[in-house]
Amino acid sequence: MDRQRIFRVSIVGALTLAAICLTLTLLQQSLVPILVWSAPQLEAPFYDLGLLGAYRTQSYVSFDLNSPQASVVQWEDSCDYGFVFLDPSGPAVAHRGPLIIDAKGNLIWTSDQFETTTNQKLQQYKGEEYLTFWSGQKAKTMGTGAYYMLDSNYTVVHKVDAVGEGLRGDLHEFKITKDDTALLTVYNLTNADLTGMGWFRTENGWITDSLFQEVDIATGELLFEWKATEHFRAEGSYMTNPFGGYTAGIPFDFFHINSVEKDAQGNYLISSRHFHTVMCIDGKTGDVLWELGGRSEDFLDLSDGKASDFSWQHDARWLSEEEVLLSVFDNGVAWPHVDAPYSEGLVIKMDIENRTAALVQSYRSPSRPRSSSQGSVQPIKGADGEEHIFIGWGSSAAFSEFAVDGHLLCETHFTASASWWWERVKSYRAFKTPSWSATPAAWDPSAKIDGGNLYVSWNGATDVAFWELQGRNTDGDEDAPTDFQVVDVMEKDAFEESFALPTGADACSHYRVAALDHDHGLMRYSNIAIPPPPGAMSYVLAAVSAIAVIGAMAAFWLYRKRVAGWHVDWKQYTVDRSKYQKLW
Repeated sequence: MDRQRIFRVSIVGALTLAAICLTLTLLQQSLVPILVWSAPQLEAPFYDLGLLGAYRTQSYVSFDLNSPQASVVQWEDSCDYGFVFLDPSGPAVAHRGPLIIDAKGNLIWTSDQFETTTNQKLQQYKGEEYLTFWSGQKAKTMGTGAYYMLDSNYTVVHKVDAVGEGLRGDLHEFKITKDDTALLTVYNLTNADLTGMGWFRTENGWITDSLFQEVDIATGELLFEWKATEHFRAEGSYMTNPFGGYTAGIPFDFFHINSVEKDAQGNYLISSRHFHTVMCIDGKTGDVLWELGGRSEDFLDLSDGKASDFSWQHDARWLSEEEVLLSVFDNGVAWPHVDAPYSEGLVIKMDIENRTAALVQSYRSPSRPRSSSQGSVQPIKGADGEEHIFIGWGSSAAFSEFAVDGHLLCETHFTASASWWWERVKSYRAFKTPSWSATPAAWDPSAKIDGGNLYVSWNGATDVAFWELQGRNTDGDEDAPTDFQVVDVMEKDAFEESFALPTGADACSHYRVAALDHDHGLMRYSNIAIPPPPGAMSYVLAAVSAIAVIGAMAAFWLYRKRVAGWHVDWKQYTVDRSKYQKLW
């Protein structure tokens, strides 16, 4: 094939590909919205196929940040309560701060005042409720940062750091104990003997050690510390990394601790993702009291392996210490390792004395998320008063609510399920709480006028029940003490609401919005919003048009002057009318 033919084929192929992409884009932007408008039942499947965008976000007029535009794929009224706490991150997420939404995915609060956040939830400290999370720099599967505790005014009251020279708090855990202390995880680069792993590794290899610390929140004092390297060797890990361990730049993460919890006896329940085990650590000596899963034979599995064959797991918790019930999020996957067709939540009954374990219930989604990382399992009380299990699917951007018997009640996706494999959007954990009462101290409701409507929102305020639009006229005197009068009142249903502003004689020169609680009591006023003068946009368009016409005439005149010899001889177009005169 000659070069010209190759060139022609390449051009045709490129143009064909461009035409296909343009056609698909036009279909997505035009045909798909029309189909969804005409048949609303198509929205959920179109959303999960990515036809509405791989990661849809909702923008606002009165608020600068955006939020995920979620899709509720299954719903029962028993889920219609409370708030969901997420930390969206991933390559497709521009704003990776903390996020609170309602049960159906509507924004409640978000912030860009922090770096990447994880593990956001509500916790009790000295009888008070705090919004807590880790914030810092995330590097692949770990992070370096600190832990923040915010009160109900979104004010940082406590900041907790890891203790030790060069140690920084890791993203995986920040758990406040009943003793008002904090449990946190730390990942530390260190040397280790890796000759047992073979492949020419040496006694002076490099690993990432997994630590957890118990720290006094008030004083920052270190109360307890445990290191995986003092109890386990790297060759026991299920993780494989052919390049890990040779240099400090690529250490081998052999243990990977990802949850810590303290029980009533003062011992610690921890999860090792890369050992596939949940283990109990003696709270005084640091010795390993028992292990469940992995290569351990401490327990007899009474469920034919289903209680102990979890892998790459997260979020091991005592669901009930009295009943010795353990919950685990079983990932089953850690690319390139694929040990299960899907991820699931597990509840396991343990008999510590007789060393037996049995699977009580598993929780699986019909969407079959296969989360290669992250995830959480949380027991909650449903709106119907029944016990529910709330699951965050980690690297699969979704959360679900189940009845205790495994029946799926509700599920929400905050990105297209067709894109879960690519992990463009994720949330380390997801938590739900029945109540969170907060009123921001540092900012008021925000009001902005756009296109004849006034838009209002109040980021983070949970107790606003009504918006009251108020207006006044100053007759040109900005300092005139004219009182605001009530113009309209509406019930708050969404994060942002809008009022159609009155026109003509009813129009006002200034507007503001009052945030009212359920008893119509005043909470706070918004900023004052001033409408643009009537017809201002028409004046602007007229001025722009006039300038364009004048500019075009000036350019034409300059062109005539500067182009040599260019002129119009109008005489050549003079008509000799004499020959057309009527002859008598």
